[in-house]
Amino acid sequence: MFCDAKLGAFGWQGLVPPSYILYHRKFRGVVLDPPDFDPGSWIGGSSVLVDYDSHEFWLTVRPRKAPPLRGYAAEIYRSSNGEDYSKVSSISAEALGSMSHQNVVSIEAQQLVRDPNTGRYYLYISADTRGTGESEGQWDTFLLISDDPAGPWKFRDLAWRRGDNYDSHEARDATIGIVDGRYFALFKAAQGTEEGGRVNVALATSSNGLEWKKHGTLKIDGIEQPRYLQLYGNIFAGAMGPLFMGLARRHLIRKASLARDFEAYFIDYRGMNLESVFRGEWKPLSPYERKDYPSHGYMNIIHDPFRSRLLIYLESIDPQYTQEIGWRTQVDRLILYEVRL
Repeated sequence: MFCDAKLGAFGWQGLVPPSYILYHRKFRGVVLDPPDFDPGSWIGGSSVLVDYDSHEFWLTVRPRKAPPLRGYAAEIYRSSNGEDYSKVSSISAEALGSMSHQNVVSIEAQQLVRDPNTGRYYLYISADTRGTGESEGQWDTFLLISDDPAGPWKFRDLAWRRGDNYDSHEARDATIGIVDGRYFALFKAAQGTEEGGRVNVALATSSNGLEWKKHGTLKIDGIEQPRYLQLYGNIFAGAMGPLFMGLARRHLIRKASLARDFEAYFIDYRGMNLESVFRGEWKPLSPYERKDYPSHGYMNIIHDPFRSRLLIYLESIDPQYTQEIGWRTQVDRLILYEVRL
């Protein structure tokens, strides 16, 4: 992920620049199709982990169908090359509800990490515990733990829950990174409904991935965030501190959060500020992305150390099967880009 000797000869130091990633990506193919191609069927909300010992890639995703079913599971897949995945286990919304003793009616984004202290795997799952099946309810983030990413998984607790003024409705869809042994999470904080309240990026930190401290919403370049903004991608150890790279969800159409821009920010966690590094339009390079709104806003960027490349997983909005943009009507795939290093 860091600039090699060739890029360093250009005077580039630290991480591979986000502008280089955006403008040098190549489409590789479809990773996973949705459960079906009916309106409201999605696959994504993903997270990807590389096991350096076994040379395996682990992917967790959320399959979803239109209401009343919605996000019905967290599925875990394994791959030997980061491109071709096979399913190894699944945690249904009903099973998660039974583990947690909560009324889990839908699952959204997940984050899979390996704890540096214990070597165990932590799976953070966004769960709707108050919805009716016809409308979104209120969301928290659950934590499950396993000795093997294939499972079995044991429910531990809520990693963090909604309840403060800025996240009274939702505290979910986190991007989690471990930098210098410390956990950083940028999560979606919703105050009221998405249409009538505020949706912003908030920060949580942890020393062990188990007990978390929520710090509130961040400013951007010293200015309050717009009323609607979410970030989802990855957090890296940059030369000047933790650096977020990924998609910015700035658009809301018929309850669907959408992204058109690839963005990067340094995380000033002491000053509670996101310092802008880069913002560029994500232009579709595949037939599986709409031209106007290419993505639902979920992205993962990982370093493939075995083939000297970056892999970018994108939840794309399919232009062929999507009747219209919207929570009930669009169809999402999980597709893959690569950046050769």
